[in-house]
Amino acid sequence: MAPEPAEALPETPARVLAMRDAARWFALAISSIAVAGTLAIVLVIGRLPGISEVVITDIEFAKRSLVVHVNLALAVWFFSFSAGLFCMLPGARPARITPAAWGLAVLGTLLFCSTIFIPSATPILCNYVPALNHWVFLLGIGLFGGGVALNFLDARMLPTHEASPLVPVEARFGLRGAALIYLCAMMTFLGAYVTTPQALLNPDVTPTDAVYHSRVTAYFEQLFWGGGHVLQIANETAMVAAWLILLSRVLKRPAVPPKVAAALFLVLMIPTGFGPWLTFGDVPDAFTWFTRMMQFGIFPAVSVFMLWSFASVLKARPGLERGALKSPAFVGFVTSAAMTVIGYLLGASIRGSDTLIPAHYHVAIGAVSAAFMALMLTLLPEFKRPLSSARMKALAVWQPLLFGVGQTIFAAGLAIAGAQRKVYGKEQVVDTTQRYLGLSVMGLGGGIALIGGILFMVIVVAALLAARKGKKVEA
Repeated sequence: MAPEPAEALPETPARVLAMRDAARWFALAISSIAVAGTLAIVLVIGRLPGISEVVITDIEFAKRSLVVHVNLALAVWFFSFSAGLFCMLPGARPARITPAAWGLAVLGTLLFCSTIFIPSATPILCNYVPALNHWVFLLGIGLFGGGVALNFLDARMLPTHEASPLVPVEARFGLRGAALIYLCAMMTFLGAYVTTPQALLNPDVTPTDAVYHSRVTAYFEQLFWGGGHVLQIANETAMVAAWLILLSRVLKRPAVPPKVAAALFLVLMIPTGFGPWLTFGDVPDAFTWFTRMMQFGIFPAVSVFMLWSFASVLKARPGLERGALKSPAFVGFVTSAAMTVIGYLLGASIRGSDTLIPAHYHVAIGAVSAAFMALMLTLLPEFKRPLSSARMKALAVWQPLLFGVGQTIFAAGLAIAGAQRKVYGKEQVVDTTQRYLGLSVMGLGGGIALIGGILFMVIVVAALLAARKGKKVEA
């Protein structure tokens, strides 16, 4: 059955609370992606051959920008948005922890962002959660992570038969599953903290020594490796839940039967349950096991979701409403699904430590962003912030595609370049035509993706301003 139109259900106190809680998290998510996009300009310039050497004179600042950018674009954007979707689940109660959880997350975000201006905050470009080796950054990222976890410890986690016009039944298990996987990731991080040798942070060498930096990097790599893999599965789970919500708006019925969806989400969840055991138990070859968890834990279930969804669209196509396939919801789903497939292909091609790795994860995480952006544009009317004009409605259709195409070209440029990872300005060696071409293509794609991101912000802000203007007119 299709979800009931929002107008058909009364605005109950529970629904008002749900929308208010969700709006808080969405505001944090959108703000974070705006700042991350601004920092992305620095990073794209820091890779362009012939320009980076002139513009990027402070390489350490560029690397601090990279760390903050990644944490905003991955941690804050993704998990604030997931927290907002979780708040839309039925079951909101007056006595809830969400406002305090959101406050902690905001405070943490402001703290870790501030460290970009602290020269003594040493960039540690480890995988999954790059960090700045400074207590302010670590406190900030910890408060943000704890705030999101606290938000998930809510009555909304419990299944209910309550009707909801916002989240169809087939997506609810996915949102709760993403929340549980996130909590599992936090336990995995805790296990790594308990078992990783603290001596790596206090070696018998001076802080400026290269040996010191390598040991600190090894510490953070061990600390964030396992939990980072689990978080990626949480992202994919939330992305699939977003697909189901988007397609419910297009098809007016479930794209995947609720029982089938629940089973597939369970397949995504089960492997992550071993994360805390691998770290608390200090299991040998845990690094490899986490890699296998992501390699083989995501592809099967997500692929079935994707194929089943496309089959449902093809089956329902003759009876779809006019323009249903030319909506942000459908274009966002198709863009996200296509990027997911490209991410699989790039991931399967990785053979060493070069820019093919960031090419893979940029298109993979771009697929999550495309789905979330399309869903945000689709949900604006539910927050009494409808798209302000016919022009904005037309732009909203193209926005996910523009962002996705740019991100894919960006990833293609990185893949072509085959250059060393995590280097900027004068550190970067562009010694072949292939690398020059690849990094130039990367710059082009980054520019297109940035335009797509700016367009997303323009549409959202225009909807907010139009709604505020309408309220003043009514008054």
